[in-house]
Amino acid sequence: MRMTRVRCVGELGLLAAVGLAPLGYHLISLAAMSDPTMIVTGALVPITCSALVVAATVPVARSPLFPSYTLRITGWSVLGAATIGGVALLFVTYGMSDRPPMERPSVVVIGAMSVGSVFGLALGLTDAQQRRAEDQLERANAQLTVLNRVLRHNIRNAMTVIDGRVELLRKRADGGEESAAVVAENVDRLLSVSEHARHIGEVMGSGGSDEPVEAVVNLVDVVDGVIERLQAEHPNTRFDAPVAETCRVRSHPLTEAVISEVIENAVIHNEGDTRRVSVSIRSVGDGVALRVEDDGPGIPDETIETLQRGYETSMRHTNGLGLWLVWWVVDRSDADLAFESIGDGQAVQVGFERVEVTEAVPAASDPPERAPEDDADLL
Repeated sequence: MRMTRVRCVGELGLLAAVGLAPLGYHLISLAAMSDPTMIVTGALVPITCSALVVAATVPVARSPLFPSYTLRITGWSVLGAATIGGVALLFVTYGMSDRPPMERPSVVVIGAMSVGSVFGLALGLTDAQQRRAEDQLERANAQLTVLNRVLRHNIRNAMTVIDGRVELLRKRADGGEESAAVVAENVDRLLSVSEHARHIGEVMGSGGSDEPVEAVVNLVDVVDGVIERLQAEHPNTRFDAPVAETCRVRSHPLTEAVISEVIENAVIHNEGDTRRVSVSIRSVGDGVALRVEDDGPGIPDETIETLQRGYETSMRHTNGLGLWLVWWVVDRSDADLAFESIGDGQAVQVGFERVEVTEAVPAASDPPERAPEDDADLL
């Protein structure tokens, strides 16, 4: 996964530790204090500041800043504590050089650090919110760049072809079957672009947040449904379906569209007389990997580099919106996407977080098992 839950909790624990460590010290020191002024300035104020830092972990954990910006907030809080504490240490050291030694100077220094951690926390929250807004704007600009280029280029080209073929059909009283087929093909392309754009609009418009959008999906049911549909549309393609009976994962509600795009992409870009697509679901650590292998030409390296870069140019771009839909939904699912060249084709692997342990899902190290099929279906 992009960021495991253990790591997220650990980063939140670091923020809490910034407040808990001095809080424990101040509570112990409070028992040895008798001067009211010292109790207020040396204990109660620092205790309040440290407690505020600890308490801040709850709203931070519930905010859109968690988990992507938790370390950033923690860093600012530590920086504030170190800065104010360092200044206090200089004053204490300077004062002790020409005066009698101060009683319990560590109380002053650590108290100053507690106060500084609160100021740092406030600065960290402000900085994290600004950084999140910048990241959202950068992501939206990249997505709009892709949508603009693809829609402008693909729709214009398709409509030019349709317009030309319609003109030919008008001039010919008979024998227009070829032109009609070309018109139908380009209409299908436009419909596909429109459907992808609708799905991408749902991804971009899901609350305006950059946090993962999650739903619980039965991966096996989704894969079986996609294979059943594609088998009817492409009878010359052999599909090896996963052997697992059920596999519940946490993913984006548009996961079905992503899986359909990955599997269909393996079919339509293979121009062989007979095509084979292998779909497997394997247990990988605490997660699940959906792997789609084909014996086609694969996805060009330039296309993968464009996806990883996050935007398109007139010279480096993808062919349509399908792979962008896959990339962005996987990103919003807190999932993983990997491309791998294999002996006679390519493999695309999508990693998900598994909701519950499923005995029927084989481990990644196990030899592949295929659902039985009758090769005669391809004849």
